Amino acid sequence: MISINMPMKSFKSFFAELQSEVKVWVSRQIEVRLEAEVDGRLYRRSYERRVGVGAQQTNQQCQRCGTKQVRHFSRNGHRERQIVTRYGVLTIWLPRVVCDCGGSVALPFTILAPYQRLWEDVLEQIGRWAALGLSLRQRQDELGDQLHTQIGLRKLNEVVQDVSQPVEMVLSSVPPVVMLDAIWLTVFEDGATRQTDRLGRQRVSTHANKGCVLLALGLYPQTGRWGVLSWTLAESESQDAWERLLTPLELRGLYRERGVELFIHDGGAGLTAALKLMYPHVPHQRCLFHKLRNIWHAICPPADLSGIDLRTFKRDLLHHARSIFFASSTDEALRLRDDFSRLWRDSQPELVATVCRDWHESIAFLRVHLRFPAWPLTALRTTSLLERLNRRIRRFIRVAGAFHSASGLSAILARILNPIRLI
Repeated sequence: MISINMPMKSFKSFFAELQSEVKVWVSRQIEVRLEAEVDGRLYRRSYERRVGVGAQQTNQQCQRCGTKQVRHFSRNGHRERQIVTRYGVLTIWLPRVVCDCGGSVALPFTILAPYQRLWEDVLEQIGRWAALGLSLRQRQDELGDQLHTQIGLRKLNEVVQDVSQPVEMVLSSVPPVVMLDAIWLTVFEDGATRQTDRLGRQRVSTHANKGCVLLALGLYPQTGRWGVLSWTLAESESQDAWERLLTPLELRGLYRERGVELFIHDGGAGLTAALKLMYPHVPHQRCLFHKLRNIWHAICPPADLSGIDLRTFKRDLLHHARSIFFASSTDEALRLRDDFSRLWRDSQPELVATVCRDWHESIAFLRVHLRFPAWPLTALRTTSLLERLNRRIRRFIRVAGAFHSASGLSAILARILNPIRLI
């Protein structure tokens, strides 16, 4: 029985022994699996005679004579191989197979690829750390502390960027509500000149460019299910950039006849123009959060107010304007808007203009809700669901500061967004 007062040194010694035993056991299990694969490819177990396999052939061939007949193949001992796993650095004895002519036979093992030094569990862990926003040096420190070995930053960067990009397929079902938004970030690009760094090395000059990620998220209001439809990298939020995102979605089946009922967005000019061109018959809803934020900024308080009185004035006026867009019907919203305009058009002309601007797009959700009363209004008024996803992406942007390549940025986005894609 282990005493609860066991010294810390004894605990460390115990866990070190336990880890050593686990490494030996895992190594042995891998070797057993490799031997079983050799048995399957040679159609016989170790120490069984070759005459029993007849003229059977395998997919592997001798690298010297090219034969595929397994009766010419035999085991030829093992060679040492080290592999980094989450259990530590394991020493594996890899089976070797030779041909009667003296040539070697390459065997593609299913659990260990040729020249592989990082096992799949380590690769998955690196990917999870990348999805959590850890920097390359943080991942390097964590691996060094856990595995007692050093992995280079370049190799870690290769692992992070080695992620499959999404395959564009026809949507199996089309979400009724689509939310659209963009996230701005900085990407470094190579310049045309070269410069010498402080160590005397020639480096390609780089310059920082502002770019954005255009995102499309689909929502099924009747069930609450949601997911990412698509994303793309763009230089701006222009109409052409949004069309490059929406055109493949339309080809995948995202159109009115298949069930699209509402687009929700922040009211950007380029996106609005693209939607009017490609989806003129689908209602477009201005995000009410962005609308109310614009209303807040448009309020012009009296000059003699300050402190608490100023905030109270703006808050009360915002709540009055907010009641317009939380009406139960379009007719009631129109009546409340007219009353609000008559009351404030002389003292708050900019505020009234902001409330009335894009009126039909601001209350489009009420018309959709009239057709689908079972859908919750919270799913039809704002892009809050997409904003929560944007905040998750922005955490990575803040950690990175800037991305040194578009491929690295695409890899990070794929790791974040691929698991929640709608297909």
